[in-house]
Amino acid sequence: MSSRARRGRVSRRGRERHVRVGLLVAIAVGISAVVMATLTAQAVVARTSCNDHPLLVNVAVSEDIAPAIERVGQLFNRQSHDADGRCVEVQITQEDPAAVASVVDGQASSGGLPAADAWIPDSSLWVDVARAYPLGAQQVQTTGITVARSPLMIVMPPAAAAQVPAFNSSVGWDFLLPASVGGPPSAQGVRVDLPDPTQSAAGLAALIEVSRLLGTGPTARTDLTKFVFSAQSSAQFDDPTSLAAFVSLASPPLDAHPVTVTSEQAVLSYDSVHPGQPLAARYPVGSTALGTPELDYPYVLTSTNPAEQVAAQEFGKLLQQGYTAQLVRYYGFRSANGVTGTLPPSSGLAPQPLQLAAPDAPSEAQTVLQAWRRLQVGSRDLAVMDVSSATDAPSGLGSLTLEQLLTQTAELGLELFPDSAQMGLWEFADKLDGSLPYKQLVTVGPLPGELGLISRREQILEIDSALHSLPAPAALNQTILAAYQQMNATYQPNYTNAVIILTAGVDNAAGDIPVSTLIPRLRALYNPNRPVELIILELGTSGDFPVLEQVAAAGGGAAYQVTDPTQVGKVFFEAVARRICQVGGCVP
Repeated sequence: MSSRARRGRVSRRGRERHVRVGLLVAIAVGISAVVMATLTAQAVVARTSCNDHPLLVNVAVSEDIAPAIERVGQLFNRQSHDADGRCVEVQITQEDPAAVASVVDGQASSGGLPAADAWIPDSSLWVDVARAYPLGAQQVQTTGITVARSPLMIVMPPAAAAQVPAFNSSVGWDFLLPASVGGPPSAQGVRVDLPDPTQSAAGLAALIEVSRLLGTGPTARTDLTKFVFSAQSSAQFDDPTSLAAFVSLASPPLDAHPVTVTSEQAVLSYDSVHPGQPLAARYPVGSTALGTPELDYPYVLTSTNPAEQVAAQEFGKLLQQGYTAQLVRYYGFRSANGVTGTLPPSSGLAPQPLQLAAPDAPSEAQTVLQAWRRLQVGSRDLAVMDVSSATDAPSGLGSLTLEQLLTQTAELGLELFPDSAQMGLWEFADKLDGSLPYKQLVTVGPLPGELGLISRREQILEIDSALHSLPAPAALNQTILAAYQQMNATYQPNYTNAVIILTAGVDNAAGDIPVSTLIPRLRALYNPNRPVELIILELGTSGDFPVLEQVAAAGGGAAYQVTDPTQVGKVFFEAVARRICQVGGCVP
């Protein structure tokens, strides 16, 4: 066969193959076009159906991680997801985690905002808080999904940290404590700006670690009270703008040495904006149980509707995929498995050891939050000063009389009360006001409130310094009962209400009611749902202190013996620490 023939045959075969292939391709294209047209029509129908009547899942998300979750939501909505025969779409809304917790646990109203069907708070602590209430336990369902992680850090402005030697090594939670409880020396001037634990997961986690550090029992509660009173409750510093305001506290004219708690992600965000002057930041370390807590961004369901739950679970599947992990690392978080993105060398974080804190018990957050709230509540107090002849006796402390000891104690004590307190002042002896053994000197009201040309605080100080012993016996028991009745009658629920008796402890007025009458009457007046505390400070040792302890206990309070004015701080914090146990008791 000639080459031409061969070529022709080959060519013919080629043409035949080409014809057949072309026909097959044409048929295939036609079939594909029909199939694609059908699928496209179905997709259009599906999207049209979804757009007309989607099953919308509203996901409430903590503001810091919202940009990452919004991008995950955009991908989810471009995909095809169905539940209960309907197309599913997600809507991402930025919501404050503490506010969402208050709504889902029934402690606050939604204010007309759409209900959250799923929730990504910045910490599982809010889940524990919400589930501590019956409605929250029913509505909040955990999924086991963690979206991201971010360890907490103790931070200072770099200029301030350079002047605080205690910060220039490893730092534990004791760095936040006042010097009297083991914190940095007061000479270093550290000021703790603690994010409000009722609003901030960073602040709540820090409070838990401090509480763990201090332990349990009366001494621990007193030390926790000192910490709460020494810390400045502040807004949370969790973004470059707020951290810049925090850093400015170290500049003139304040020149302060502030310290706060924030997340690793917030530190990295701030440092990226201020590369030349990164924050001084430390992962806190401690004993086996203590260390660095993490913000863990859990994904939980908050809808009880079965279809919405299935739809929300569909979104949860995407949150567990690598796309989400890459996104959260891009935004400065660690992914769910703890893997971090690149830590810039300028941050100084990479070389630091990261010792994670022990997981929180389910009730731990609610317990410390309750203690914080009770200690933060403003006090409403009626102080009653003994001016009977018994206070003219020697105090046993140098040349001081009991009256001088009482005055110094009162003045030092008043300094410890914050401006949020309300206070009034009585004096007592016998027949000071007609037949009554007591006299009102200052009405109960806000300490900074104006009374004439001066504040109530200034007026009480002036009166205290001018008080002097009178040649009259003491009708102590009648005065205690009258003061207790007064504070019961004017009880205000948004305060801790107390009667504070400063006395020589002597009851020697003729016709005064006996202790055997006083104690049962106080017990009858005490209402645990409207508690008024009776706090008795016996100055010196002239009185019958065991009897005064019984009287104070009958009025829901305690008695303290003061022989030196410098003891008043200890007495003050022990008395205030009793608030923690007012409802539900405490572990001894």
